[in-house]
Amino acid sequence: MAGVNRPGATWFPGEMARTRGLIRENLPLVGLVIEVADARAPRATRYPGLGRLVPGRPILTVLAKADLADPHLTSAWVNYLRNSAPAGHCAVSFDASDRADTREIRRLASDLSLRRASPAGGRAMVVGLPNVGKSTLINRLVGRASARTGDRPGVTRGKQWLRAGGGLLLLDLPGILVPGRLPARAALILALLGMLPPSAFDSTEVARYALGVLAAARRLPEGLVPDGSDLLERYAVERGHLAHGGRPDTERAAVALVGSFRDGRFGRLTLESPPSGASGAGGREGPDYQGANAKRSRREEGAT
Repeated sequence: MAGVNRPGATWFPGEMARTRGLIRENLPLVGLVIEVADARAPRATRYPGLGRLVPGRPILTVLAKADLADPHLTSAWVNYLRNSAPAGHCAVSFDASDRADTREIRRLASDLSLRRASPAGGRAMVVGLPNVGKSTLINRLVGRASARTGDRPGVTRGKQWLRAGGGLLLLDLPGILVPGRLPARAALILALLGMLPPSAFDSTEVARYALGVLAAARRLPEGLVPDGSDLLERYAVERGHLAHGGRPDTERAAVALVGSFRDGRFGRLTLESPPSGASGAGGREGPDYQGANAKRSRREEGAT
């Protein structure tokens, strides 16, 4: 069962279908949808077909964890999303440690949601993949630790209403996963960023992908040089992750490496660039699985 797309791996657990049902059920109660994505991978961490799920509502896309991403690429992504979005939609980056970001998002959310008449006016629904940063955003907007947080993708949580400043009421929903199987690189990105359950991927493959990213960015851990050898085995030896007989324990090394990557210990890195031609874009474009899963997404929507 090696690889990220393991045979039988479920990319759309039943609780995620339940979340889509909650979105439809509660849509009449809100005037705005706040979509949270990870600034390190704005394409892979957005939900394809969200606009079809929330017709008639403006979408405020928040690129969370901006403090872990390349600031120039984050700015380019925000510009691209603003310029390519339908009228009435907006995009902004979010650094949880920056109070100015919180104030700006609260202002935008209040303005956009109040454009709809009561009772939906002044209410916003917050959606996003598991572990994308929804709860941190909500807690900053509310001003206290109110939203439930966790690090286990695929675990069911109920909805909850929370009162933010400026008369804004927020509806927090469980994380929603992308339906269907994913292209390999998109799955690797989601696994690396902690948005897929551990049972859905091989940690050593994800770690080797992370080492490739670090090598391209010239951010490899000290002592590692891309000379054609197995970097993960060398990382295991360098860090003392050894199995019986002194053999490299690549499984344990992979967990440690991926954890360090998620925490930003290798510096600010972005895994995807905006499409070619977008202002400030550079480097590789991310995996475009939005269109690939669109038909499957529509079929799943009709089944729930």
